[in-house]
Amino acid sequence: MSSRFVQQLGRRLTSTHARSPLRLLLLSMTLCVPASHARPVDDVIDSGKLVVFAYSDYAPYSWVEGDTATGIDIEIARRFGESLDVDVEFLIRGADENLDDDLRVNIWKGDLIHRKVADVMMHAPFDREVDARNEFAVLTGPYFQEQMALVFNLDEHPSVETFGRFVSNPIAVELDTAGDFFLSNAFRGQLQQSVKRGRTFADAKTLYMNGEVGALMGSRAQAEWVALQADDMNSEVTQPPMPGIVRTGWPIGIAVKHDSRDLGYTLGDVLTELIDSGEMLAIYAQYGVTWLPPELE
Repeated sequence: MSSRFVQQLGRRLTSTHARSPLRLLLLSMTLCVPASHARPVDDVIDSGKLVVFAYSDYAPYSWVEGDTATGIDIEIARRFGESLDVDVEFLIRGADENLDDDLRVNIWKGDLIHRKVADVMMHAPFDREVDARNEFAVLTGPYFQEQMALVFNLDEHPSVETFGRFVSNPIAVELDTAGDFFLSNAFRGQLQQSVKRGRTFADAKTLYMNGEVGALMGSRAQAEWVALQADDMNSEVTQPPMPGIVRTGWPIGIAVKHDSRDLGYTLGDVLTELIDSGEMLAIYAQYGVTWLPPELE
């Protein structure tokens, strides 16, 4: 759901079944369940374990290979564990309908069945409006500036100055993301027939890697990571003008429960140290991604 935040801005907040009596009953039941207890930093250290939520299938930030979590956010989380001298346990889940749901399920309440929550959530957009309306979660520690971009094959497109090039040329994008909605509506819908949608970003990436399309839209980090993966292709990453898109850039940070602010502050200090030492830049570079400092209002 970085870029989940921008992706989720495009997702529908309600659906037909969301209004069913069963769904409403389940909702009323969950509202009666108290939020899970927070774990201040001392409790985390005493337990010897930090539980970290990261999104599944979200390369280059976080995904699972075999039984091992990997990605940029996974590497950063492991630095958290090293700094606190504790083990890191990963809670890997897919994105929910929107960021508010992600914060509820993964930080302060837990899922309906197991009530499992994390001590910290990775890749949380540092958005003051989201922070203000989520009283049980705190957004903190901005560590990266995400942007929208596309990767394209130079053998098919010598240059991409505007998205108008894709009126008659195919371009891939993940379904129901900000990129999808932008492409669907750009130039008064003239790109509609050219857009090839993947159910996940990995599916959209496959369309590009297989040569079925000559360009792929996503976050800049995703585009740079794909360019690195497609080492046998003549790929380039660019950011043409995107008039009408929901948001072209946003800072990324972490989230903790509202009464675990001291944990958030401690991990924020770790993030600052990683940035100041140059280690953050190196972590991103491992995945072919350019680290960009967060731009705060």
